[in-house]
Amino acid sequence: MKVMADHSAIVDLNARTVEPQAFIDAQIYAAEQENIFSRCWLYLGHESQLQQPGDFITSYMGEEAVIVWRGSDGKIRAFLNSCRHRGMKVCRTDEGNSKRVSCPYHGWTYSADGRLVGVPDKQKYGSRFNADEWGLIEVPRLDMYAGLIFGSLDAGVVSLDEYLGEIKWYLDTQFRRTSRGRVVFPGVQKWTLDINWKIGAEQFAGDNYHAPIVHSSAARLGLLGEPSRFARTAPYDQDFEIRTTGGHGWINLSPSLSPFAPPEYEAYEAAVREAAIGHLSPKQADLTVTGAVGSVFPNFGFISFQGGLGLRLWQPKGVNKTDLWIWTGADAEAPKWRQELSRTINIRYFSAAGLIDIDDSEMWLGVQKALGGVYRRKFPLNYQLGAETGRRESERPGLIDSTPSEVGIFGFWERWKQLMSSNGCGANA
Repeated sequence: MKVMADHSAIVDLNARTVEPQAFIDAQIYAAEQENIFSRCWLYLGHESQLQQPGDFITSYMGEEAVIVWRGSDGKIRAFLNSCRHRGMKVCRTDEGNSKRVSCPYHGWTYSADGRLVGVPDKQKYGSRFNADEWGLIEVPRLDMYAGLIFGSLDAGVVSLDEYLGEIKWYLDTQFRRTSRGRVVFPGVQKWTLDINWKIGAEQFAGDNYHAPIVHSSAARLGLLGEPSRFARTAPYDQDFEIRTTGGHGWINLSPSLSPFAPPEYEAYEAAVREAAIGHLSPKQADLTVTGAVGSVFPNFGFISFQGGLGLRLWQPKGVNKTDLWIWTGADAEAPKWRQELSRTINIRYFSAAGLIDIDDSEMWLGVQKALGGVYRRKFPLNYQLGAETGRRESERPGLIDSTPSEVGIFGFWERWKQLMSSNGCGANA
């Protein structure tokens, strides 16, 4: 049944504030599953994870378990990871290769194109049982951009191309920086945080304000590049933060050389930029070798930093519980040393034990704990940083501001407000 309650008043567009209930109210969380996760395009995986017929990965679309599978015909499809008999998960591993999966409960078996191909004691079901009617439930919409696979549970959703909108220009600088694009390595890091999914997702939509404070210890050790760049008095006009259409956000980071990078790193990156001029605009080519933090609404994010590439999902598991999933990637044509650098950066910085994610996780947990009080929730949260300093440029899309700014974060909340309105036009806008 559709959740019709209007929660849009949680966000005040004029005051640029958000009520704490957005992070702690169970009814709001339930409404998000219907109004956001059942209507938007959601990131499911990367094409490079499904190279051969039978390759599959598993994920979630909100609270819906899904399996993404390349069939024998080469086509990629996505299905609810739930048996049509009693609902059991038919696939309980992160990734693999198989022509079919068999439910561990009663043995119903499905092929990679979702057909029901095996039923124990099928003869006892009688003549009206039609196996063709009991295949896996297919995700209505599936599409890709720059190798990134997205699905939507809303058959009437706008095209992925329209949904991404302006963020495509920026995604190209990271996921199309070489002619062959990126690849994602096997394996996924997963850990659970006692936070609402939006706390992490909004940060990746455009919060660079926290970095000089939260990550100051790593910066003082020289592990984040030149330490002076992280001083609060540092000139920030080289960096910029962007709010694009659809609630997607971006932070472009100035280049910084990793202390773990080998001598050939700078020459490799210079060659990437030079080659990018052939298939991207000059302005985009310049950004191929910078760091970047980006998000696609609602819960997909990535970070490209000091040679590492990490893709992540904030998987909602309850109003105050989120599973954080992280993958590592690199250029498809990257030499071995360049792939290993990406792994090193992500392990050291962006993992359950990484320098950056340890810092961020501590902040996120503190936010969730502090907002739960009856009295605290009467007072809104402030998102006014950069409200009057954004600008538009002819060479790149979006509302652009020098860092620090909250133009991207509040763009996330404007989109949330639209979708959470009982009469909102939602993901079809």
